[in-house]
Amino acid sequence: MAAERGAFFKLSTAAVTGAALLAGGPALAAPPPRDDVRRLSCEGPVVGCVQEARRTLTRLRDRLGCDHRAPFPVIYVQLERALEAAAAKPGSFDDPDWLAGDLNTGFVSLYLDAYHADRQGRPVPQAWKTAFEAARTGDVNAGQDVLLGANAHIQRDMPYVLAAVGLTRPGGASHKADYRRFQTVLDRAYAPAVQEIARRYDPVLALADARWNPIAGYTAGRLFRIWREQAWIYAQQLAAATTPAARRAVERRIEANAARWALLLNTVHVPGYRAVRDAYCRAHHRGAPGTRAETPRPEATAGQATPTTAGLNRSAT
Repeated sequence: MAAERGAFFKLSTAAVTGAALLAGGPALAAPPPRDDVRRLSCEGPVVGCVQEARRTLTRLRDRLGCDHRAPFPVIYVQLERALEAAAAKPGSFDDPDWLAGDLNTGFVSLYLDAYHADRQGRPVPQAWKTAFEAARTGDVNAGQDVLLGANAHIQRDMPYVLAAVGLTRPGGASHKADYRRFQTVLDRAYAPAVQEIARRYDPVLALADARWNPIAGYTAGRLFRIWREQAWIYAQQLAAATTPAARRAVERRIEANAARWALLLNTVHVPGYRAVRDAYCRAHHRGAPGTRAETPRPEATAGQATPTTAGLNRSAT
């Protein structure tokens, strides 16, 4: 089964790389990362796949220290823990190979691709560009950093991964029920993750969601649910596209939607709050690796590009 899944990811990569055409250039294979965060590799039982994803994200979280990109992998690590527990329990999903294996592995891989591309100065999609730039230079709170990352990852990345791994089982039954169960896993992971971010990175997250969320009237959890439903709809549109032109039209809608949300999430800045966050984090990360910021990455060339989708191949190194 693992070999079949790996082969499917090799074949599916082409279904995602078409988005690179929006940048006017090819999707290039990523060079080996120049840090201690290895590319995701997964073979064998799906629980082991989730464990490998969790360990990879944990290394990234710990390496980032007080870098403002760290809160997003904090959320992700908690999600992988919750998914690991669910995947280990028989009957949690109709098709755990698809949900905890193919979908989760491909999804985590696209985030790692975006991280490595940005760190190495290569272009990334606009939604990710906004998220990373806010983390590098903005006076946003840690909750906004999480929302900016989640927007780019769910609204921009998820449709491509869903379309690549398939929305239906071989017999024609929809994967939608498992996809919604995945949302339940996310709901369980959210509160512990927010508590960890408030404790280690930014005390404002200990306040009510409405105090730090720039989207009035919506909790972060509700936004995640809305975004995931929209991602499924976009994936259906990608799967239904019968010509390259039709697919490019869907891709443009995906990229534009995620970019608009990123702009909205990035509108609220509190002058001087970056220094407040940094001081708070340093006080709670004494002696921890990555407390100091990484060496600034080189500037990316102009334009938008998709993160490399080589990470969708679960045997990639």
